[in-house]
Amino acid sequence: MYDYTIFPDNSPKEFKKVCKMIQSVFPNATVHELLVDVDGSTIQTFTQDGKDIDVYDDYDVGAVYVKSEVDLGNIFL
Repeated sequence: MYDYTIFPDNSPKEFKKVCKMIQSVFPNATVHELLVDVDGSTIQTFTQDGKDIDVYDDYDVGAVYVKSEVDLGNIFL
């Protein structure tokens, strides 16, 4: 599992930017329904070749981050 902190605070703008970036790099990925937690956190899951890429705008943690089964190091340099 790979973890990437994208932005050190909550940001719907940064969340959307990361989701668009992942969609552009993986145009054939399945985009799952956007999940919205009771605290306002949002989670977008993409599936590429059977592996999940989860993008979080997490209000409990206070950050925008990605947890992925795919190495995205070349994207988030």
